Formats: sequence, C-alpha cells, structure tokens
Amino acid sequence: MSFFLFMSTLLISVCVVTVAMLYLRHTTRRVIGELCQSDSGAEFWLRSADIMAYGGALILVLLFGEAQDPNDWVQTIRLTLILTLSGIVFTVMFVAKNVWQTVNQHIASAANQPT
Repeated sequence: MSFFLFMSTLLISVCVVTVAMLYLRHTTRRVIGELCQSDSGAEFWLRSADIMAYGGALILVLLFGEAQDPNDWVQTIRLTLILTLSGIVFTVMFVAKNVWQTVNQHIASAANQPT
C-alpha cells in the first residue's frame, strides 16, 4: 500500500468518526448530563466515547484495512468505510447499552419508592 493511500484511509476514518460524533454530541451530552447530574461527569463520558470511537475505528482500519489490490481505490475506500462504520456502531452500541442500564435502574428505583 502506498503512503498516500495509507494516509488517505486514516483521514477518511477520522472524518467519518468526526461526523458521527458531532451528530450525536448534543443529544448524548443531555442524556449523560441528566444521568450523571454533573457537567464534569458528562464531559468525561463524552470524551471517553470519543476515544473509543476514534480508537476503535482506527484500530480496525490499521489491522484489517489493507486492500487486496492497492491500485483499486474504490475497494480500499469501501473497506475503510466498512471498518470505520463498524467501529462507530460498536462504540454507539456500548454507550447505548450502558446508558440504558442506568435508565432502567432509575426507572426501577422510582417505581419502588413509596408515593
């Protein structure tokens, strides 16, 4: 793989993750802020999600992103997008699962409180 193609795949990965994280940022900040009841706690979890998304996507691209034919740019970009989006999906699933568990705990504790 050429250096230019290698750097292009990394740049594509970073750009796709950035778009996804910007899309989720506002809503995620509100939900986590309500659950943490603290701006600093919400900021920590948002930054952790960022690191997981960028790190996961880049690790997948670095490990599995070498195309069979380095001259086939379309194949290389397609593979990069598949790996990057997989990293994003796994990160969002992880964060959503943990947020949902916390929401369930709040619902259960509210249901158990006497009225």
